[in-house]
Amino acid sequence: MMSKLLLQGGRIIDKSGDRFADVLIDSDGRIEEIGEGLEANKILDVKGKIISSGFVDLNAFIGEPGEEQSETFISGTRSAVKGGYTAIMTVPDSHVVNDNPNTAKALIELSKQGLCEVITAGESTLTGNRAAMSPLGEMSDLGVKFFTITGSPSTDLETTRRIMEYSQKYGIKLLFGSSKGLLSQDGVMNEGAVSSQLGILGIPKVAEQIEVFQLCQLALLTGADLHFQQISTSRSIQIIAEAKLEGASVTCEISPHHFSLDESLVRSFNARYKVFPPLRNSEEIELIKQQITSVDAIATGHRPHPDHLKDQAFADAPFGTIGFETSLGAAITNLQIPISEILDLLSWTPAEIAGIADTHGGNLLAGRPANLTVFDPDAAWTVEGKKMSSACSVTAFENMELKGLVSHTLVDGKLVVMDGTIQDIGK
Repeated sequence: MMSKLLLQGGRIIDKSGDRFADVLIDSDGRIEEIGEGLEANKILDVKGKIISSGFVDLNAFIGEPGEEQSETFISGTRSAVKGGYTAIMTVPDSHVVNDNPNTAKALIELSKQGLCEVITAGESTLTGNRAAMSPLGEMSDLGVKFFTITGSPSTDLETTRRIMEYSQKYGIKLLFGSSKGLLSQDGVMNEGAVSSQLGILGIPKVAEQIEVFQLCQLALLTGADLHFQQISTSRSIQIIAEAKLEGASVTCEISPHHFSLDESLVRSFNARYKVFPPLRNSEEIELIKQQITSVDAIATGHRPHPDHLKDQAFADAPFGTIGFETSLGAAITNLQIPISEILDLLSWTPAEIAGIADTHGGNLLAGRPANLTVFDPDAAWTVEGKKMSSACSVTAFENMELKGLVSHTLVDGKLVVMDGTIQDIGK
């Protein structure tokens, strides 16, 4: 049994407001009391730091099983907790696709190795037959409540509609990350002046926007609950906002690299800047930042790849960047909004979208599990991928200075990160 732990002298920011107080965590890993002058045998001095609910990521890739060289549940969640995450959602983008009950059972069991809560999403169609729906009901009975829609809806709107209709029967939320669509099958960066100058095939913004519009219309038609992953254009944000006003049950996320970095970095031909959707131009980034309060969540889009694959020529390298440990810093450094709004995007609303608001996000109250993050919003640090805890080290933020650094992460009251160092908790 754990001993009581006191977080002393910190500034608490949660949905209810902003205050200075101590947080006492009981031996069962729950918040026992929040107030002043509290006592415990074990005390952590967190003066000058913010105590918040742990961050919740809605979009991460874990390669296990089959692509352990990219990421395992252990390595991925080590990186996650170091970045302040107490819960992550993994998407079925690996060698073994989660499109059947047996795979779902195996992944759920594997995910228990993680240092934080792991929500495993399924694939809504069968591998090798995108017109055939996965056994949503059977997988839902196992606890899989999130399913991705893979590929362009333009190629099979009928199947997409059918999935949306069936999803409501089982209380499922659907996840959609834009595909390359029919306009950009071979594109590898944003289509525009830079792609023309470099002679690299581009991916136009409109490819994403067409898909977002189509799916919003289908969500309105069917009543399905839909979450858009890694939105990368201001017009997509507007389309989703308009659909919400019309009554659609839709939410969206944006990844830190899509509001922090622009396509000019691709001039280096370094594949660390090859992500999907691609980095857009600087004008688009500014528009996105102006609309950030219309976005529901910040999600990492964590896509690790072994270094040797990312060291290939830009056109040949895979899309992706690691993202857990740079998310907070990128948000504080690049978004000119209050810390409370950043925490809403990193923790409170993602927890609601993920259906875990009873244990993550929200207000810090006595009786709740102590899923907490402590961070210094003013700490400046330089990103070095080799020093991160992911199995891979290629980050689009390499050598950039960020402001905002996690010092402690607690998962169910267990101190899994202390003073920036991951603790051995027997996993």
